[in-house]
Amino acid sequence: MNAAPLFSRLSRRLTGAFCALCLGLFVLTSQLDAGSAIITDRHVQSRITLMTGQKAALITFSDMVAGRTPYNAASARAARRALISATGTIPKRFRKQRMEPNSHARPEIWLQWTDFKQRAATARLMAKEINSRSLTGLRRTIPPMIEACHSCHETYRGTQNRAITH
Repeated sequence: MNAAPLFSRLSRRLTGAFCALCLGLFVLTSQLDAGSAIITDRHVQSRITLMTGQKAALITFSDMVAGRTPYNAASARAARRALISATGTIPKRFRKQRMEPNSHARPEIWLQWTDFKQRAATARLMAKEINSRSLTGLRRTIPPMIEACHSCHETYRGTQNRAITH
């Protein structure tokens, strides 16, 4: 049996999955930038800090998966732990409706609270499912995490305020 066609198909699939992962991370990280927006409410600032921390963990993973930084098991484990912890506090940080002009949270969060909490639970489950023991494990388990984040952001995160220039 000739292994070349099998290897070729596997290589195309992995390349496609890797491209999808990179695109998803790009979209997710570009959407999470709160930049220099002025936030006066400490609760809204707490939400932004939470999301920024999750973004940092995902960037750690994406840099490893993309080869921008070498795989480091300790860093991957730390990023996984940070994501598990952060995703577990999403409902607490959003429990009370607090809005600011520079906040990207949509009011639908509180109108559809049960769905929002379910999506946060899904994100936490996906964070727990991340296999940080190897680069191959990361490549296989990071896309569902990104998909969980993106799913919530599509529904519950508003577009950036046009007055912000970042």
